[in-house]
Amino acid sequence: MDTAQTVAKALGLLELLGKQSLTAAQIIDKTKIHRSTAYRLLGTLIQLGYLRKNDTNGLYSLSPKILTLASSVRETKDIKEIAQPHIDELHSRVHETIHLAVLDNDELVYLDKRESTRNLRVVMSSKTGSHAPLYCTGIGKVLLSGMSDAQLREYLRTVRFVKYTEHTLPGAPELLNEIDDIKKRGFAEDREEHEDGVYCVAAPVIDSDGSVIAAFSVSLPSVRATDSLKKSIIEDVQLISKRISGEIG
Repeated sequence: MDTAQTVAKALGLLELLGKQSLTAAQIIDKTKIHRSTAYRLLGTLIQLGYLRKNDTNGLYSLSPKILTLASSVRETKDIKEIAQPHIDELHSRVHETIHLAVLDNDELVYLDKRESTRNLRVVMSSKTGSHAPLYCTGIGKVLLSGMSDAQLREYLRTVRFVKYTEHTLPGAPELLNEIDDIKKRGFAEDREEHEDGVYCVAAPVIDSDGSVIAAFSVSLPSVRATDSLKKSIIEDVQLISKRISGEIG
């Protein structure tokens, strides 16, 4: 059996047991999976923590771990839904490109994007569902600022600092200095670190526990990023950050 077939059968078992608890014999009867394959998959899913077996009656059922995954999906959906009206308000204020993203392993993944309505605007390849690095984007650096010391050490142990532009941070010392500043200021800047000609301001979405669970940004052409415009956008971004975080909490 190839990997794709194995994954498909394992997911089929999870879907089946999501409806009711069953014995191995009942599972084999309903799925028509070969007996030895069924027992191997059930054993693996138990070992991984996604299933549990009642030794008294032989029933297999979903474990709390699979429910935690479902909760994570709902949480991501909730972040986007809660943030949406505030992102719309921010967009109506600044008329620039806006992104909302969350952490996905050692990258960020975009949950939402608003395009700039200005004549002179940035054209970015990002889209909902696409990924980007953490160390050279405004949103990414905000998400890094919310990591624990252990998480940050692990990230720095594995990340490769690809030089996207001449302004990309070269390594860990510079990134750590930037993260310290972000924690003090409450926002991050991307000064053409990921894409030439793009200036970005990003701020966190913070839950009731004080954890950074998402971040959003405003991006615009560097040639339009005057000191006065930067100041105005930073103020708007910080205001929206407080509003979204307040509603999340």
